Amino acid sequence: MVLIIIIYTLYIIMTKIADLEKRVEKLEHEIMLLKNNSPHVSHSKTHTKSHSKTHTKSQKKKETTKKESKNTTKKKKPVNAYFKMMLEAKKEGKESFMYKGSLYKGTKHPRLGMVYKKA
Repeated sequence: MVLIIIIYTLYIIMTKIADLEKRVEKLEHEIMLLKNNSPHVSHSKTHTKSHSKTHTKSQKKKETTKKESKNTTKKKKPVNAYFKMMLEAKKEGKESFMYKGSLYKGTKHPRLGMVYKKA
């Protein structure tokens, strides 16, 4: 009877150790990712087999979007003529401005300053 209890406790301890090893591996991987994301640390990529199994779909999607955003540089779209006129009027504090024969009147807004609408 004592032998069975000892074997059972050893079994429980071994499963707990296996769980702890998995958690340690996961934490080590997270630390590696954090180190790779910091700007002052060199980027060394070391992957383990279990690494691919620990990710969820959303984590994989986030990683791919981060990689894509680093590789591509977006150029800002130029401001159109209406927007240029509107910003100019906003800076000067004008009540209204004309654009392509249409009058745009402004109303004061607490957060946005002036909001212009077609009159």
